[in-house]
Amino acid sequence: MEKFAHLLDLCIKHHRVLGMGMLSLLTAGGESLFSNVVFQCPCSAVWNLPYSLVFFLVPALVLFLLGYLLSSDAGQVVTGCCALKEGDPCCNTCGNTCCNTCCNRMGMCSQITLAAAVAPVTWIAVALLGGNYYECAASGSLWMQKRLCLDQKSNCTEEVVKMPCQKERSEEVKVFLQDFQAQSQFAGWILVAFTMFLFTTVKLYTSCTSPMSFLQLKFMKIYKKEENEMLKTESQEYATKLAERNVKYFFENEGLMGVKIPSADKWKKISTVHQINDTHYSSLHKYVDNKIAS
Repeated sequence: MEKFAHLLDLCIKHHRVLGMGMLSLLTAGGESLFSNVVFQCPCSAVWNLPYSLVFFLVPALVLFLLGYLLSSDAGQVVTGCCALKEGDPCCNTCGNTCCNTCCNRMGMCSQITLAAAVAPVTWIAVALLGGNYYECAASGSLWMQKRLCLDQKSNCTEEVVKMPCQKERSEEVKVFLQDFQAQSQFAGWILVAFTMFLFTTVKLYTSCTSPMSFLQLKFMKIYKKEENEMLKTESQEYATKLAERNVKYFFENEGLMGVKIPSADKWKKISTVHQINDTHYSSLHKYVDNKIAS
């Protein structure tokens, strides 16, 4: 039982990394299913390239946008930013322009983008390592056709287009398709290596430029986790009280004890994107300290 509790603690502690790993596995499995079941190369000079590019890029774009839509950090950054007025907390340094206000914290925007890019990069990398999409796309490429059909017979171009669909393949066709597979897998591994290099660089840069020490950063993560849990619990309790008061008043038409709810201005102040510093660990922490000091 103690081992299970320890394992559960580790899962909770590293839930973000485990979540990204699970997302990558699901994306890789979905790509394999699409590649082997859904994708059917049309073997047409007109459609080979665009059809393959659609399977390459459209799912990746959808996954990227879903990463933004499902990100709570992205929601915090953009919610209400285009409705801000002069004097709001978010407009202190960048004015009230929507784009400036939404992206006044480049660190937050880059973290959201990197997290949202995990699934689409996984999709493209697995697709390149598989090679099916690239085979179809390359056979429909005019540049590739001219390269393969140099000094060949007149109908060579038509044969190149139909190569991915041939069940009984000659040795020459097998060589061409192996060449396509090698090119696709080479590009896939380059993409994987570049992505890992980029993630490592961003992680090291973030750590090197952090105003906090390593242990203080760990403390901040613990604090933010506890704050979010307590804020959720208290919000649930006060929302229940407010709903109960309003429903009872509606049915019983009697005055009931008021429920104190923070004003919209207070909600805005604790909802602003917090820039990491060694004094305050969150927008709520900064708000309370300022109130105490005043």
